Amino acid sequence: MIRVVVHKRAKRYLERMSRPDRERIRSALQRLSEDMANYPGVIAMAGDWSGYRRIRVGDFQVIFWYDEDENIIYVDHIGPRGDVYHP
Repeated sequence: MIRVVVHKRAKRYLERMSRPDRERIRSALQRLSEDMANYPGVIAMAGDWSGYRRIRVGDFQVIFWYDEDENIIYVDHIGPRGDVYHP
């Protein structure tokens, strides 16, 4: 299983979300950590976000990067689709 590390700004956003949305994102991150290769909808990003990947969870985007050497997913941003790309 892949370890998941959530950045403090993403963690704060997650804590302010409604309980159903928060649980949906936590569940998605759990499934992602169990089998990232077969998780549907993982998209590699380009441009300024090169090296990052994203998944859509309902109306939210979760932006992360995967450290293959350490086998860790670093979640950097969680937010509404569209707004999440402006840190």
